[in-house]
Formats: sequence, C-alpha cells, structure tokens
Amino acid sequence: MELFVGSTDPKLWATVIKGPHELKTDQEKWTDEDFEKHQQNCKATNLMYCSLGPEEYHKVSGCKTAKEIWDKLQVTYEGTSQVKISRINILKTEFETFKMNDGESIREMSERFTNIVNSLENLGVSYDSGDLVRKILWSLPKKWDPKVTAIEEAKNLSTLDVDELIGSLATYEEKIKRESGEEQKKEKRGDSF
Repeated sequence: MELFVGSTDPKLWATVIKGPHELKTDQEKWTDEDFEKHQQNCKATNLMYCSLGPEEYHKVSGCKTAKEIWDKLQVTYEGTSQVKISRINILKTEFETFKMNDGESIREMSERFTNIVNSLENLGVSYDSGDLVRKILWSLPKKWDPKVTAIEEAKNLSTLDVDELIGSLATYEEKIKRESGEEQKKEKRGDSF
C-alpha cells in the first residue's frame, strides 16, 4: 500500500500515516495550504479505495479519510498491538526452531522459510542476510554436513546472498538425485545378470 500510494506522490503517504490536516469548517476561510492538504487527503483516500478488492472495500467503506482506512486495515490484517506481539512471538519461535523436514526439497524448504521471514518483516522484525544464511545452513539435515562445511569454508556467510545459497543447495540436491538414480540403474543391471 505504501508503494502504491507513495508512488503517486510521496506526500500522500504522509497523509495516510499522519491523518488529514485539520481544516476550518468554513471553506471560504481556507488558505491555499488548507486546499492543498484537503486535496492530498482526497487523493490518498481515493487511491486507497481504488487499490482494495471488494471484500476489503466493504470493510472500510464507511471511512472518511485515508488514515481511517489505513488504521482499520492494519487492525484487520495485523490485529491490535497485543495480537501483533503474539504473532511476532509465534513467528520468531518458528524461525528459531526451523528445520528442513524429511522428504522436503530445498525449494520447498526455502519457500516455507521465506514465508516465515516475510511474515516477520511485515510485522517489523527483520534479520540481516548473514543471519538468514546461517539459519538455513543450520536447518539442514546431517546428510548435508559436507556441503554446509564446504560453503562455510568457501564463502563469507555475512555477504552471501540467500538466493545464491538456495541456488547452490538446489544444484547440489539435483546432483545427489542424479547420482542416486545412476546407482539404482547400476544395481538393477547387476541384479538382472
């Protein structure tokens, strides 16, 4: 929402966050600044209404200002501050106890991990890239230890990009699958003689 509203005019997002400028009730006494602030609020409110789907629009259709819309959406999707704190604690626990599941591919594990990290970021909690890389490496099963050791020795984990790490792990996973398939073919050929 911030990107959508702010891309039109950065001042509009400030109107959403701070709320509308207090205006005199008699419009004939408005200054140029009053008219400009009123116009900013109208634009921001309109942009927010236009960016919502029917279900969200129905929830906020009684709101008169962009700030009212934003506040209602925040409570609806993030909850009150107590709910937000509770969600953060649950997600932090999921992050801290994160492990790759048996039979899970690197891509599946990465998607699950990314969902947790993105949910935390949406609630204002972020980790630096190095912490994310280390967490992924430490979440891998024991059979991945040789690859983890190789990455730790060859790369600077503080500067390693998460996507680069996932790509490297996915490549290694494909190599293991290919080698495993070749071993099974050899075993079958040996059994048929």
